[in-house]
Amino acid sequence: MSRFKACAAVLSLTLVVLLSACQSVAPAKPARAASVPSELVRQPYLFEIVRYLYRWQLDEAEVDRMVGAKKVVFWVRRLDLPLDPGDRSAVAEILLPQVGLRVRVKKADYRIEELGTEVKSANFRITQVIRGDLPEGAPQGAEVVEVDMQELRDYLFRTRAQHDYPDPALVARLQQALRKEASREGILATNDFAGDKIVHIAPLSPVANEIWVFWEAGRKLFSFASDIDLANPAVWEHETLLARIYDLDQQVVVSHEEAPGSNRFLTRYEVSRALFNCVLFGQRLTVAPPK
Repeated sequence: MSRFKACAAVLSLTLVVLLSACQSVAPAKPARAASVPSELVRQPYLFEIVRYLYRWQLDEAEVDRMVGAKKVVFWVRRLDLPLDPGDRSAVAEILLPQVGLRVRVKKADYRIEELGTEVKSANFRITQVIRGDLPEGAPQGAEVVEVDMQELRDYLFRTRAQHDYPDPALVARLQQALRKEASREGILATNDFAGDKIVHIAPLSPVANEIWVFWEAGRKLFSFASDIDLANPAVWEHETLLARIYDLDQQVVVSHEEAPGSNRFLTRYEVSRALFNCVLFGQRLTVAPPK
């Protein structure tokens, strides 16, 4: 073999080795949206998200826009938000570009050291729904999911009369919470809360950790929400519950622009949806006065 051919052979062998080494060492390019939890892009979960929005958020024009499309589009992405030390909660967003809705969901996983309580939710639950301010295309890191509109319509039609109510144990805790919040707000000090009271509880959603209650005689709306599953006794025992009472004579506005920065008010639209779910779909419950 000539000297030139020998050098060429060595050079070729060296290139082969180097290329093989580069291929074995170079990290594989991560798949798009690999960090999105798989449970968020499953069809049953997304259908429940839409069912919640249909009952609580979507108006007629938005429903028409969705129904008029062959596919319903979801942009799903995980959010890397600053959390407290030891907080392993996961936060994500589900965007519906066809109706301009941004749904933030959270799967809680942390510990309240002062109470010795573990806060864990079984699945991702809705914490916030925001209208508008959506990008023109799917955000970076988002997974695009498309579902057949007819399948979604069929699901919503089949479940239109499905109303999930609190079990007896949760009802008992809810009655105590209603009396406690009424006492805290000074309602128990008035004659209008004397004797048994009839309230209406809106159906529960498997993707929203909240309960809405309407007290017709007192013209009040009660709202209860928590990171912990509401069926967990720790929610009610250790006051990890966010509870609010809205006076329908004093705390209703046309738009939140009337009271910017305040969460003490509901819009007329929000009140109408709450009353629709509490009275029409809700469970009638008698709350006895405290003994």
